[in-house]
Amino acid sequence: MPLSFIKGYYHSEVALSGLLYSLNFIVSLFVFVILMNWLYFKTNRNITIAILFHLFANLTNEIFATHPDSKVIQTAILLLIAIAVVAKNKELFFSSNFKFDDV
Repeated sequence: MPLSFIKGYYHSEVALSGLLYSLNFIVSLFVFVILMNWLYFKTNRNITIAILFHLFANLTNEIFATHPDSKVIQTAILLLIAIAVVAKNKELFFSSNFKFDDV
């Protein structure tokens, strides 16, 4: 069951905020997955780096109590970074014969 159906849960609050913020949450998931996977493979499969990246993202949003509009801007900036990462690492993201041991 999607977490947005649980009253008082973060995802429920996002869903109640409006369509833009709900879509932003979904888009931000893809952006974070791209960046976290890139970090994971570029650091020789060091899961600690991916965990720290995720922790840092969560902490900064909580510490600064970001408004949903700020999260849209954050997603846009991270999307640009993710596009640059994918553009510079096409073999990692698109090659069918890429060996992850080569990273």
